[in-house]
Amino acid sequence: MGSNSLKAQTYFLDQFPDVWQRNMDYSRALAEAMPANLYDYRPTPEAMSFGDQLLHIASNISYLTAIVNGEKRSFYEKEDRSSLDKDSIIEILDEANKYVLELIKKTEQSQLDEEIVFANENMTKENIFYLLRGHQTHHRGQALVYLRLNGIATPAYVGW
Repeated sequence: MGSNSLKAQTYFLDQFPDVWQRNMDYSRALAEAMPANLYDYRPTPEAMSFGDQLLHIASNISYLTAIVNGEKRSFYEKEDRSSLDKDSIIEILDEANKYVLELIKKTEQSQLDEEIVFANENMTKENIFYLLRGHQTHHRGQALVYLRLNGIATPAYVGW
């Protein structure tokens, strides 16, 4: 039983940096697939645009990583949104994802094990990293649909 507990404790520190790197690479491939002139595309008036989906991922990273390390890092100013083009948005997404990767690498097991309450749920700070990945997957999935609605080939799925 103790061996399984130790394995569970080392999984995150040993494996999750590579998992996050693949997540980063897949998100970037998706962002690059959409032509610049379609970054403002939205399938319905109330939906976020393609570019806004990616910026929302970066904003969520800012919010959730602050729960882990207490530092709220902003990756862009929301009032500057109208001036952000495809290259700028990809740069913001890359910067936010790299920030998470560095945080994963430098967070100690004792910090990961800290218990918190988030959205009325008891969890550890480690769970925030899984939430970051799940949230990104959710919005990336919406962005994939945007690509398909425009007849654009999507990057091959990477889910591990």
